[in-house]
Amino acid sequence: MGIVSNRRKDQELKVVFNDDSLILEIDGKETAIPLLWYQNLLNASPADKAKWKLSNDGKKMIWENLNIEILI
Repeated sequence: MGIVSNRRKDQELKVVFNDDSLILEIDGKETAIPLLWYQNLLNASPADKAKWKLSNDGKKMIWENLNIEILI
């Protein structure tokens, strides 16, 4: 899946999905999160994966449709 950019407070956030990971890049620092930890996200369609939003404080990615919150 392609890159989605969003702002996390005063930081640039890039989100990329590959077959088995969610890759977050925040201000040039990359973190890979195994999708095996989040089975609903692993099995989700690309459209459902793209339906995330940041929490109001910018500290969590939220997929309301999948009932998933990930602290970033």
